[in-house]
Amino acid sequence: MEIEAGTLLEVITASGESAHMRALGAPVRGRDFPVVWVCTEEEYTAARLHDERSAGIPWPLDAVRPLEAVEHDAPG
Repeated sequence: MEIEAGTLLEVITASGESAHMRALGAPVRGRDFPVVWVCTEEEYTAARLHDERSAGIPWPLDAVRPLEAVEHDAPG
């Protein structure tokens, strides 16, 4: 499954715990390794409701796993 904006991800933290985040886009090249920009579900939903971009943080690609595909809204 490809990672794209809105994909639900399981991310692994530095302490080894897992959390669910939303991808803000496809993986990109970071300074030293590939990353995926992510945000919390709450941040993602709030931004979509207000037609804004979510603020996010880069997460190492090797520490994420896609959980579901995204259904895009039809252009209106």
